[in-house]
Amino acid sequence: MSTKAVVAEELTRRYGYRVALRKVSLEFSATGIQGLFGSNGAGKTTLMRVISTLLRPHGGVISVMGFDPQEEPEEVKKRIGLVGDKPLLYEELTGIENLRFYSKLYGLPADFFESQVEDLAQRFTINTWLEEPVKNLSTGFKKRLDIVRSLLHNPELLLLDEPFSGLDKDTTDVFREYLDEYRNLRTTIVTTHNLAIGSELCDEYVTLRNGIVVSQGPISDFDQTL
Repeated sequence: MSTKAVVAEELTRRYGYRVALRKVSLEFSATGIQGLFGSNGAGKTTLMRVISTLLRPHGGVISVMGFDPQEEPEEVKKRIGLVGDKPLLYEELTGIENLRFYSKLYGLPADFFESQVEDLAQRFTINTWLEEPVKNLSTGFKKRLDIVRSLLHNPELLLLDEPFSGLDKDTTDVFREYLDEYRNLRTTIVTTHNLAIGSELCDEYVTLRNGIVVSQGPISDFDQTL
């Protein structure tokens, strides 16, 4: 297995005339929690979408878990879990129906699915809400359900874009404990505006500004003023 989960070289992505990523070169290690920091508009979400195959770059090359997300998107998709700014849930379906739908997409055995749902739903305290249509859930419960969805297939690479937004303190603590528990078993890339949480949680970091990497390295070197 490669020692790097993600390797990007001179990655570029534009939206019309606006350049969101400007020849970004970076590496994320194959285990541990990797921080992706920067203010609004820095390019963090764009980079996460490129890694997850949701966007194609306009220049440069990128490898995700040893695969090219442009040439081998299915190999990347089955290895990642993604939590973005909007839950990837069907509003008309119940929580458990959403989880069953994604379980079938990933081809999970029934017994594995049941044990995963039991464990994760209890951890994130949504077990009593699984029969409720998603449209009836609060923003916080939708976020919890979306987190469970992203973890259902035990992904090798977990992509978390502002995962603590909309979570109460207790759920944030539970999620942080979960991420810490799996720190050495998978790669997690997390963006967060909460630099206090980021500096406590992450092992390594990359900081973007205006689509450019301005610093990267071990979290012990992280300077919040950059």
